[in-house]
Amino acid sequence: MPGLLLFLVSLDFFSAGSAAQTPLQVFAVAGEAVVLPCSLWNRALFDDSPTVEWTRADLKPKAALVYRDNSEVFEMKHQHFEFRTSLFHSEVKDGNVSLRISDVQLSDAGMFHCLKIPMEDARDRIENSTVELVVALNPNIAVISFGDEKMVVECEARCWQTKPQMKILDDQGRTLIGEEMQTEDPGGCSTIKQRVTLQCSAQSRRIFCRVEFPQFNQSRATQILIPGKVFRLSPNKKKLLTF
Repeated sequence: MPGLLLFLVSLDFFSAGSAAQTPLQVFAVAGEAVVLPCSLWNRALFDDSPTVEWTRADLKPKAALVYRDNSEVFEMKHQHFEFRTSLFHSEVKDGNVSLRISDVQLSDAGMFHCLKIPMEDARDRIENSTVELVVALNPNIAVISFGDEKMVVECEARCWQTKPQMKILDDQGRTLIGEEMQTEDPGGCSTIKQRVTLQCSAQSRRIFCRVEFPQFNQSRATQILIPGKVFRLSPNKKKLLTF
């Protein structure tokens, strides 16, 4: 499935009468598409058109998607997910009831529940699983100040639910050591910044910002091109001029 990001950490398997285990975690970056995995464990309990409900308990209405009688029940879907959630309809009959979310948003993060309701004579064997969606923003890199033949480059990773490892690298792949800062808003959203001071150079060069999540085996990177011999300071040393 091109363009989709999927990483499994652990799986939540439970049904009626059993205890919940650690939920599966899926990592996504805002603006991308992601798949929350879910499948029918005991295929014999379901016909070719199973009833499936994807929900988030903190929403009202709580449905991210409801599937019944071979089609979605659009009027039950929370407007936050309107036109953004779907199943792989051709694969439902084979037991794949994974949820696809397009144009992922930071507010999509949270615990999703996949409820699979079997045929009428097996309603006491409802299958339920939980998937936690972790959402982050791509990092940003910029020159934030310069003067006296030096400049300060800042790498920023905004609103990460889990603190990433951050590196600023030169165009030779060498790590540049800088000052790191972290802030956190009341909702638990962390912003990480790292700043390095560089000497101005006559040669153009690229500086890279990379954030890594070892627990998800994921990383994201961005870069900035710093031209050589094109910057100078205005007389008051507060305005960047280019020519």
